[in-house]
Amino acid sequence: MKHFLLGTIFGAAAGTVFSCMKDSEGNRPGKPLKDEFDAFKHETSRFNQALQKAKKASQDLNDQMPQAERTISDISDNIEKYSRHIEPTVDKIKQKSDQLNQDFGENNIVK
Repeated sequence: MKHFLLGTIFGAAAGTVFSCMKDSEGNRPGKPLKDEFDAFKHETSRFNQALQKAKKASQDLNDQMPQAERTISDISDNIEKYSRHIEPTVDKIKQKSDQLNQDFGENNIVK
């Protein structure tokens, strides 16, 4: 335990001396690390914002899903109702078309 404490004190002192030193351009050795750390913090912040947006979009989608399902069901019901409504008219048109085709065919054979 005594050696560990001594090593910690020596390491802190060496780190302090090292951080006070400057290179030939006058920059301290920790400056590039600080720049990298600041960039990392910025990217982490952007990631958190994007994650929050994705969570909100997911929640909005889940909230709107029941309404979309009801709308699709209503549209399907309307289409089915409309199909039943126009079915007799379509059948009459088909009968008239068949009758016209027969009449046209009979007139072409006679001539």
